[in-house]
Amino acid sequence: MVREDDGKRQELVLTLVASAEEVDAAADKFFAEIAKRDIPGFRKGKAPREVLEKQVGGHDNAMAGVTEQLVNDLSFSAIDSADAIFIEDPQFNVDETVELGKPFSYTVSGPVAPVMKLTSCDPVAIEMPPEEATEAEIDEQLAELQDYYHSFEDIDDPDHLIEMGDYVQVELTVSNHGRLISGMNQTQRLVGLGNGSMPPSFDEHLVGAKLDDTLEFDFEARDEEGNPTLGDGDLHANVVVKGVRRYVVPPIDDELAVKVGCTDVADLRKQMRQTVNIHKCETLPKLMVDRAVDALLERLDGEVPEYYVDFIRQDVGREFMQSLDKQGMDLQQWMLQNQVEGEKMKEQVQTEAVRRASIDCAMEALFTQLGMEITDEDIDKMFEGADGGEAGQKREDWENANRMANIRKMCRQRKVTSWLVDNAIVTVEGEDASPAESGSEEPEAEGAAE
Repeated sequence: MVREDDGKRQELVLTLVASAEEVDAAADKFFAEIAKRDIPGFRKGKAPREVLEKQVGGHDNAMAGVTEQLVNDLSFSAIDSADAIFIEDPQFNVDETVELGKPFSYTVSGPVAPVMKLTSCDPVAIEMPPEEATEAEIDEQLAELQDYYHSFEDIDDPDHLIEMGDYVQVELTVSNHGRLISGMNQTQRLVGLGNGSMPPSFDEHLVGAKLDDTLEFDFEARDEEGNPTLGDGDLHANVVVKGVRRYVVPPIDDELAVKVGCTDVADLRKQMRQTVNIHKCETLPKLMVDRAVDALLERLDGEVPEYYVDFIRQDVGREFMQSLDKQGMDLQQWMLQNQVEGEKMKEQVQTEAVRRASIDCAMEALFTQLGMEITDEDIDKMFEGADGGEAGQKREDWENANRMANIRKMCRQRKVTSWLVDNAIVTVEGEDASPAESGSEEPEAEGAAE
């Protein structure tokens, strides 16, 4: 097995050797198929080999057929056994035909995932939120509860000067170089100043206004990158202030506690603590994996070759389209609903492809540089709890399909993930204490056999 690298992509070249016995077995199988034909003067299966060769155009053609039979019968099992995962259809390089009773060799080649290195194999250092709910996190949950039970209070004072944080009932008409914006012609709308319901440059013009004021001004509607979100981004507004309201949230008191099913504030805080702890129990293991992997990616030496990112991008795109299909939505609907332009979406897909390709290469590099090994027991664990029958039978199905190389790869990634988490040097966010090695349980790696 030879890995070739031309600086742009890496290819694997496997030299496969069939024994004399395997050659003869392939020949028997090939001629057995020919013998099923109706051959004048012979019963099916009884014609001598010389006659069978004539049925396919002579000895050379027959040996070419045996060669093809041999390659088809042996190649994919041999490729799987060699742990080779080609990212394109492999090329079979056969320079000569077989000779009965003699060994036969040929090569298989194709692009594979690149082998890369890490600048360090030391345990990663990461920060994690506390495992138990903090008072600040409980307060944050209570603030969300207050927000949920908010109300509005009219400000009837005609001399009140509108300020940031007020909610203003307006009648507005918006145009773009004289052309009305759809849905914004004398439209009634409640605008929360500073909450993002309208662009900041719109909100600023309402500050200092009063009830019943009529305003006319230019403003911009652009995202953080300067891209227009309405028209070409340069807009004109006519606004009539119809009302001003104050956003009111209820106090954290026994009345609110009873309203949500608790006995008092102390019980409310207790319930919030339990809710936060349950959420942490569900999310912290995955967060730890993500942060450990992110730290590992910083050690990847060099950039992932473009050809491999291109390959992963196809998977990302395919998974995204399958997700939309499950939601009963097409791509255009999704883009309109999420206000995403084509170029922006391409950038997002590219970013995700680069990340996945980098994770793949970094994990393989760490596995190799740490000298890890995969045992038969490790592989069996990949099938534990697999649907569709006994684990042993499930493994046999994968072996028969020549897909064990994929299982071994998933097994390597699971082992690397466990090592990263088990050996990570963890500092708790917001604490000055010296970091301590994590002792978390082994997380369930993605990609277990199904």
